[in-house]
Amino acid sequence: MKRKSKFGRNEKYFFLISFIVVVVLLELGVRGLFLVLGNRGAWGYPINTNVAKPYVGFASDSYEEGKDRYGFRLHDLSNAQRDLTDKLECEFRIFLLGGSTVDGRNLVNLNDMLSARLENLLNENTTSRVRFSVINGGKGGYISIQSLMQHAFYIKYSLNPDFVIHFSGSNDFLNGTTYWPDGKYLGVEQNLHRDTEQLFTDMNRSRKLGGAINNVFRILSDYLAIVFLVHKTVNDPKAWSRSRWLNRILHHEDESTAINARSVDAWVEQHVRRYLFNIRMAIQIADADTGVAYFFQPTLLPYMMPWLSQKEIVYLGKGLDSSYTFHGYDRREAKQSYYFRVRDELRKMGNELNSDYSIVKDLSNLFDNKSVDETYFGDHVHYLPLGRKILAKEIHQAISSQIWSQITNSAKLDTCKSNR
Repeated sequence: MKRKSKFGRNEKYFFLISFIVVVVLLELGVRGLFLVLGNRGAWGYPINTNVAKPYVGFASDSYEEGKDRYGFRLHDLSNAQRDLTDKLECEFRIFLLGGSTVDGRNLVNLNDMLSARLENLLNENTTSRVRFSVINGGKGGYISIQSLMQHAFYIKYSLNPDFVIHFSGSNDFLNGTTYWPDGKYLGVEQNLHRDTEQLFTDMNRSRKLGGAINNVFRILSDYLAIVFLVHKTVNDPKAWSRSRWLNRILHHEDESTAINARSVDAWVEQHVRRYLFNIRMAIQIADADTGVAYFFQPTLLPYMMPWLSQKEIVYLGKGLDSSYTFHGYDRREAKQSYYFRVRDELRKMGNELNSDYSIVKDLSNLFDNKSVDETYFGDHVHYLPLGRKILAKEIHQAISSQIWSQITNSAKLDTCKSNR
């Protein structure tokens, strides 16, 4: 039997070392490319705890940290197994729906959530045996159509609601290049969050390499830029050209694109009409068994500058800076215009939206004329505890009469109306 020559072994070592050097150089080169041209200088796939959910597109997964089996945020972590298809004899169940302001940001504890504060206020002010539970159905990023679908398809006939509150408006302004559909699903226009269709699109793409192999590549993509580059290119070859197109729009580099063909007023009007349409749809679901309240939420806007604290002035600047635009237009003025238009339309409608079973109220100017010594916001849209405290009181005051009228007329709660 022939022995392998020393030269042969050295040759193999040379090729092995050369291969490693080439791979390392390629990896460093790709990393450098991402630093210069990439998305925020990073690579890999972000951790996604969302699950695909029909009608709403995406939702929190069951038993995600701090969530129950339905993906709802918990005030009390001990009741993650709660069964909302059942209800206690004297329970009056309220669902609070909306985006991240409902889900909870800048919280000091679990009782600081808007839903928890409202629940405490309702129970503190009752002299009967009725006990109120407020379920936090907020989901970061949701716009009004998603909360409407959540209400109609997942709550109304399934989870025994007595009352449903929508607290929204800010997310419905979000700019089209990031949040509105890009046409993957024909027949869907602007009354849908782009993340809704993007989730299904990404899920379909991820199957191209097969389950186990694909998962290995996705894990490696978080550590090796070159693996991410190859994996993303194979699964979504148009990703890189699409990213360049979006960047051109965001930075006004291509004024000829169709997205800039419309005036900023026309885009604002489309967002306004969409939001008002979803309000009308939500209150149409109200009836004697399940009341509905709809609140247009406060946010930071340029006209509020004289009343803002120094921190809030900084938040306003960062939240509405020029790095993100509204369909290619200035975001600061567009958002303020959107808010003014919604306010104007709600004023014109007056009591048209209110009924025996529904309430619509504009809370968007609740923090006007506030003291500059008080800080109610923790960024350009999310509230600090003091802001949530004021909002909870305002919502409680707005819905109390309607809720107690509903309780008074409820045969199911007849034995619960007294304190005995």
